[in-house]
Amino acid sequence: MKYIRTKDGVYEINRYYEPRDYYWVKQDCDQPIGSDEIIKQADTIEELCDEFVAVDNEDIKHTQFMKPFDYYMRSLHPKDVSLYGAIWTDKGLIYVAKMNEKGELELL
Repeated sequence: MKYIRTKDGVYEINRYYEPRDYYWVKQDCDQPIGSDEIIKQADTIEELCDEFVAVDNEDIKHTQFMKPFDYYMRSLHPKDVSLYGAIWTDKGLIYVAKMNEKGELELL
């Protein structure tokens, strides 16, 4: 397990503090995340995303929402589209990751 998802986002785990059952994340090490706040845990970012959004780099009006991630890996080229991994929150759909030039999702 490398990543955790809470109601507000997806985070990469930096370390786990067992006696108190807390996770420290690289993005926000000031506040630990308690295990009771975790919705899901996974080894990849793709497993934690609800949607994948492909935005045409030539015309941003052409946006496509789809799943699963494997479909995008095979059919879209990073130079042609910007691919984002997103999660649904109480504030709406938020982007949590973006595909890099190697075809891998990285946390935003």
